[in-house]
Amino acid sequence: MSGDAFAVLKSKVQRIDVSLEMTSLAIEELPTAIKEDVEEFLESYPKSPAARLRPRMGMIGDIWLAFVGPKLRKGATGLGHTPRDALKDFNRHFMEPVISSNGSEPD
Repeated sequence: MSGDAFAVLKSKVQRIDVSLEMTSLAIEELPTAIKEDVEEFLESYPKSPAARLRPRMGMIGDIWLAFVGPKLRKGATGLGHTPRDALKDFNRHFMEPVISSNGSEPD
């Protein structure tokens, strides 16, 4: 999927009410193999937003989501084709609305 298509998908997914569209799981509730992979990723980046906040995980179609809070929203959501990709995206975009509102650019 191209970056532009993924951005469009992400903007549409952010409007979905999580409680109606998918089942989300705490990291501890994930199937063993997925949980171990996620925990390994979080241990590799212990100071990352994902490691500190331990977002819930879910899927819509074949897209994994990592998010905090009751709804998907910009700055608190990550999307990817694997759980690791979703966590990387979560880390990359965490607090993005706050950063953009003060005129700074994210790293």
